Amino acid sequence: MKKLFVLTLSAILLAASVPSQSYAASKDTMSVSTTASSNIIKGDTAGNTSEPTDKLLESAITAVKKVITIPESYSEFNYYFNTMISYADSYWNLTWNNPKTYSVIMVSCDLDNHITSYYKYDNSNKNTGIAKYLKSELKTTADDFVKKIAPEVSTALDFIDADYDGIYNGNYIYNYQRINNGVAFPDNNVSVSVNSVTGEVSSAYISWLYDSKVPSANTKITKEAAAKLIKDNMKMKLVYHTDYYNYYSDTSATSKKAFLVYEPTLDYISVDAKSGEVYTTRNEWIDTRYSKTEEAQALMSSYDKASSANILTEEETAKIEELKDLITKSEAIKKITGNKYLYLDKNLTSYDATLQKSYDASSTSSYVWNVTLSDPREVNYETDTDYYRAYAYASVDAKTGKILNFYSSLKSNYDEINQKWNSVKIKYDKAEGRTTLEKFLKTQVEDRFNNSVLATTSDDYIAYYKEKNPVYGGYSYQYNRVNEGIEYPNNYIYGSVDGVTGKIYSFGSYWESNITFESAKGVISADKAMEYYLSKDGFDLKYEINTINKYDSTDVNIADYYDISDASSVEYEIRLVYRQDITPNYISPFTGEQLNYNGEVYSETVSYSYKDIDNSAKNKNILLLADMNIGFEGDNFLPDQYITVSEINDILSNIGYYSETTDTDKNETPITKEQLAQVFIVKLGLEKISKLQKIYDTGYSDDNLINDQYIGAVALAKGLNIMGPDANNDFKPKDKVTRYDAVNMIMNFVEAQQNGIY
Repeated sequence: MKKLFVLTLSAILLAASVPSQSYAASKDTMSVSTTASSNIIKGDTAGNTSEPTDKLLESAITAVKKVITIPESYSEFNYYFNTMISYADSYWNLTWNNPKTYSVIMVSCDLDNHITSYYKYDNSNKNTGIAKYLKSELKTTADDFVKKIAPEVSTALDFIDADYDGIYNGNYIYNYQRINNGVAFPDNNVSVSVNSVTGEVSSAYISWLYDSKVPSANTKITKEAAAKLIKDNMKMKLVYHTDYYNYYSDTSATSKKAFLVYEPTLDYISVDAKSGEVYTTRNEWIDTRYSKTEEAQALMSSYDKASSANILTEEETAKIEELKDLITKSEAIKKITGNKYLYLDKNLTSYDATLQKSYDASSTSSYVWNVTLSDPREVNYETDTDYYRAYAYASVDAKTGKILNFYSSLKSNYDEINQKWNSVKIKYDKAEGRTTLEKFLKTQVEDRFNNSVLATTSDDYIAYYKEKNPVYGGYSYQYNRVNEGIEYPNNYIYGSVDGVTGKIYSFGSYWESNITFESAKGVISADKAMEYYLSKDGFDLKYEINTINKYDSTDVNIADYYDISDASSVEYEIRLVYRQDITPNYISPFTGEQLNYNGEVYSETVSYSYKDIDNSAKNKNILLLADMNIGFEGDNFLPDQYITVSEINDILSNIGYYSETTDTDKNETPITKEQLAQVFIVKLGLEKISKLQKIYDTGYSDDNLINDQYIGAVALAKGLNIMGPDANNDFKPKDKVTRYDAVNMIMNFVEAQQNGIY
């Protein structure tokens, strides 16, 4: 049986982990569809695959313990069985705990006992800190672990790369992908995390489709032909985007720049390498159920009430005067209830509003009225057959009276008592809904509407089912802001219209006033941008999985409770395609270069590597920092070059030491040994102690050359084995520190801190 599931481990225990999607197949329950492609594997939803039994649990435990050693101290055992639900299959999550150290081992496996995830946290070990091992030293550990827990998988893996997940986790993450017939199969992949301090595997995730027939790598479509098909079915669109990272990191910014990029109009597209068919999805969802779960879900929002003060300052008095220019509460409510375009349930007879400071970029005033409308009827759960109570909310500009946003709940047409859908007449189509919405927009946000363009139109909610096909009762529209005819998707107006009543039940906008738009003068054509785009790394021949999720309750007795897994099935189709996995997908409209999401020319992140540093033992500290993504820009380390104060602090900050340093923090001049001692002691929080007078004796022969303000820091640095004397017992406090010596001293500093010497 083929199985698909998404596993999310404990957020507390696995804060550093990534959920894994896994596939599996059972030879004795797998059936191959005779009506579809031979590459489609059809899952069996027999009851024994979704029901936990003692034999299945025993089999899972035994299989796991054959390949993973569970120490006797991990004496508390628990399990979790994820029963098959819609679009997901059953799996075991087995947990062993050490009650004395609060350590844990967690293993997940499918019903064929294929291990899909492994996680170990040993609370008694020092799991984080400065790396003790190089990436190259631990790769064999990762390779061997995969061979042990998934021997079938290990023979078809290609190593991709290794990364470091940060000082607080301290893991090297080794990434692999499947290779078949010399072609990459990125949908099947493995990642193994090995702790850089202990050298032990801390987690592993396996996403794999077992026992499946992979098509041959013979192609009938060339890469050039596939590129042409992509060009015919997908375009490059010129749009504006914003460097939000720099904008939000600089709170003093009064405006931000919208930069131009070309980006593809589709998030996904591939071309079948054998047939030439163009795919725009690799997840199919087929749902024929008649269930109350189709009822549209509404989101509720609550508002804080404004507070008042008793003592009036000059500023407070000014605010009171300002209030005189604002509309009243009743006027704000009337703006909603009296608007002919808005949908309001007849039972919405309870109204309230609060006046609050505006944080809405669409508001022209400092204040808004937040209006709440509700159905005041009480629910009698013993006699009522209908528990539904309507609600609505809106925000009104307190100065202009314009509606800023609005939402009103809609009652479902599903009859819960008789377990059926009630049909209703859909009087208005999408075009009529759009006309209604645009009339409303012109009354509320005319300036913005005139500077926007309809970007998307979609069906919104299901009114009922007719012959197993959904009939949609609502339509949603989004209008993107434009500048010189070019869209800026970050700013938009949205709205939804009910096809039954012709009324608006949702409306809002996001529109910034502090945007500077880049000029479009001199941009290249969209066709040229497409050529540049497809020339980037990522467009190539590869295998992929198309997942066909089905839910059919036709043969299920819905008059009573039923197992949802009885109506679920999943099929997996392996296909050979040309696919454009190009990230980031921004192309400069001026140069054709690939841009990152900040609008800068993209360059692939490369681990620090130096031509002038070999792999000898004397350079290990330099190489360890490089493996932790810490180092100096350029091809050379330049070990004899003097290091500056700012470079020292940059390294310490990357390691995790953010405490304040001396006032020379930004000094780009070379740092002396006595100054470096001071930096270390301040980072350790011992600055006040180091200032104590007449208690320190450094023992150095040249003690008299040390500046009085650093004497305590130098003595403490020596006592903590961070810095020491030369062969003549001299410290040489005024000597400048080289990069090579600085790195070794930094590692001594971290060792002292982590070992709790002070």
